[in-house]
Amino acid sequence: MTESRTLVLIGAGSAVFTRGLLADLIGADDLGAWQIRLVDTDPVALDVAVRLAEAMIASRDVSHRISVRGSGDRRAELPGADFIVTCVGVGGRPAWQLDHEIVQRHGVFQPVGDSILPGGISRLLRTTPVLVEIAHDIAELAPEALYFNYSNPMTANIQAISSETGLDVVGLCHGVHHIQRELAQLIDVPFERTSTLYAGINHLTFIYDFRLDGADAWPLVRERVERELAEQPDTAEIGTIFYDSPSAWHNPFAWELFSRYGAFAAAGDRHVVEFFPERFANGEYYGKTLGIDAFSLPEILEWGENRYQAMRRQALGEEPLDTSIFDRSGGEQEQLIAIIRSILTDSRETFSCNVINNGLVPGLPDGAAVEIPGIATARGIRPQAVPDLSAPLTAILARRLSSVSIAVEAALRGDRGLVVEAIIADGGLTDADAAAALADDLIEAQLEHLPRFR
Repeated sequence: MTESRTLVLIGAGSAVFTRGLLADLIGADDLGAWQIRLVDTDPVALDVAVRLAEAMIASRDVSHRISVRGSGDRRAELPGADFIVTCVGVGGRPAWQLDHEIVQRHGVFQPVGDSILPGGISRLLRTTPVLVEIAHDIAELAPEALYFNYSNPMTANIQAISSETGLDVVGLCHGVHHIQRELAQLIDVPFERTSTLYAGINHLTFIYDFRLDGADAWPLVRERVERELAEQPDTAEIGTIFYDSPSAWHNPFAWELFSRYGAFAAAGDRHVVEFFPERFANGEYYGKTLGIDAFSLPEILEWGENRYQAMRRQALGEEPLDTSIFDRSGGEQEQLIAIIRSILTDSRETFSCNVINNGLVPGLPDGAAVEIPGIATARGIRPQAVPDLSAPLTAILARRLSSVSIAVEAALRGDRGLVVEAIIADGGLTDADAAAALADDLIEAQLEHLPRFR
C-alpha cells in the first residue's frame, strides 16, 4: 500500500463532477489510499456531495482506502493537500439560465455561453474573481500542491490566476479528448491506433494533424465527411447535443472550417460557433436557431438538473445508489485520475492542457492561456511547444484572445465601462449603446454574485 494522499475538491457541490471523480478513484485501487476533502460554500449542496460520496465508498467497501470529509472553509482544508481541483460555478444553473435568457433578449444567440460572447463574459464576471481569491489561498497555504482547474471560462480563468497570483495552474477540459475519440470513430479504428497534434484555446482548439499507425489519416476522414455532407441530412442530427456515433452533420461548421484550413476545431460546433458570431446572424444555423432548437441550452440545463436530483435522492437514501456509475466515465473529470496516475508513476502520458503560453505557440501572447499537449510527469505537467500551427489559424486564435484581458480587468476591478468594451471587442454586439444596455441588464440581474459591481 502506498502512502495516503490528499485531494481537495473546491466546488464539490457540483455533485456530477464529485460523483465522477469518486467513481474513478474508487476504481483506481493501484493508486493507494486517499483522503478526499470536499469544499463548498453552499451547505445543502455540500451535504448532498458528502453523503453521496460516503454511499459510494460504502457500496464498494473501500473505506480502508478512501475517506471523505466536507467543509465550507477552504482555508482549513488546503494545508497538506497533494492535489487541488477547482470546479466552481458561481450562481450554478440558475445564473447560467439567466445569462441565456438575457443575451437572447438582446439578440445574441448562444448555445452554451460559458466561454465567450456576453454569456461567457457574464460568467467570467462572477467566477474569475472568486478563483483568483482561491488561488491566493492556495499560494499561501498549499504552494507545493498540483493545482487543476475545471471552471469556465477556462481561458480567462487560467490567465487571471497566473497573472494575479503567479501560481502554476493547469486547466483541464474533456473537449479535445472527446473529439480525438470521435475522429477515430469516423474512420472506424481503435482510438489507441491514432495520434493527434493540436493547439488552440479552450473550446477552439485546432487538431491539425491526425494519424493512423503513424500515417496521415485525414484522407480517410475527408472521404467519409464529404460523402455524408453531400447527402440530405437528417434534421435530427443537426444541432443535437447527445449522440452515440458521430456523423459529419453533427458538426457541419467545424467541417466547413476543416475544408478551408485543414484542421478540425474541437470541441465541435456546439462550442466553436460562438467564436464566429459574424457567421450566424440572428443565431441561424443550418435551418435551426442556436440555443433554441440547435444545441438547446434549456435542454442541457434540464438534463443537468435531473441528474442532480437523482443523485440527491440517492445521497439521502430515498432511492438505491445507481451502481452503473462505476462502469463508465464520460464526464468532465474523466482524464483527471489518468493524469494523477501518470504523475505518480512518471509514465509520461500526454493530455490536452490549458497553460500559460510563454512562447509555446508562436504568434500568440505570452500571457494568454493556450490549449496544447502536456506530458504528465513526476514533476508535474510539462507542456509541449507547438511551433507549426499555421499562420491563418494562429491569426484566428489571436483575434479571439483580444477581448480576454479586457474582460478579466473588468471583472477584477468591477468596471462597468470595461464590461461594455469587452462585449464589443468580443464581437457579439458592435453597437456601443446596444452593448451598454446588455451589460447593464446582465450586471443588474447577477448583482448578488458581483460584489465588485455593487
